[in-house]
Amino acid sequence: MSKIEKKIHELGSKNPDKKWKERIEFRKANKGWLKKSGRVALRILETLDDKGWSQAELARQLEVSPQQVTKYLKGQSDFKFSTIDKLEKVLGIQLQAILWADEVVVKNEEEAQEEVVTEHNYSAVTSSVMQVTYKGETQKGSTSEYYFGSKEDYQEQM
Repeated sequence: MSKIEKKIHELGSKNPDKKWKERIEFRKANKGWLKKSGRVALRILETLDDKGWSQAELARQLEVSPQQVTKYLKGQSDFKFSTIDKLEKVLGIQLQAILWADEVVVKNEEEAQEEVVTEHNYSAVTSSVMQVTYKGETQKGSTSEYYFGSKEDYQEQM
């Protein structure tokens, strides 16, 4: 038996988690703030990467435990305004914007246009990168082409 098969067997033979229904109900009941918390977590991770900071460095800067930073980065924190404010100051970013009823968010027009062109090129190049043949209803099969990788990888190749 391979290592992977052994691991699957071990996981399958353990007692099932008894709290899975509770976790599902929790996620359903808190879907709104969990989604926002996840977006904040991604923004924090992106900023840490840009600054070359570790999670431990962020914890030192925020004067919180590394476990608390881990909670933030897992998208499991129901952030208080004071926490958001502290994160914004330490990281030098904006995590939250509250708009008046007559205000809208508008991207820099040049940046928005560049994003549209990049998305178009990313989609268009997929046909030249990798071919995948599906055998289905027809004898000959049909061919679809996909690019497997991140947009960043694609942009670097172009």
